[in-house]
Amino acid sequence: MKTSFRQILADSHVSAVAIVVLLLWSLDFLLDAVWNPTLEAVSYLATAVAILGFPVPPLFTFARRTMLITSVSYVFDALISFAAAWFLARWVYGAGPLSSLKSYRERLPGRSHA
Repeated sequence: MKTSFRQILADSHVSAVAIVVLLLWSLDFLLDAVWNPTLEAVSYLATAVAILGFPVPPLFTFARRTMLITSVSYVFDALISFAAAWFLARWVYGAGPLSSLKSYRERLPGRSHA
């Protein structure tokens, strides 16, 4: 009997591991996207508190433009990783990534917790 590639992936751990890795990459890219702008905002607010007023607004320099472009590319990478996890979960399990991982966890052998 010939089985399909989809069924082989559903029976093995490969698709679940791939979904988890893609979701972790998506989370990592999102954290990378907000890290530098958050540090800039905290620095601006700390300066405002230290001088008891609002400092001169920062100029839109080459470094800030580069940071903005990098952050946007990280958000784009996060969306691509999440979309890949979504499509893989839909194709193999017929559900979204989190619900497919939840149902996969229940099917693991030795998981009979009451």
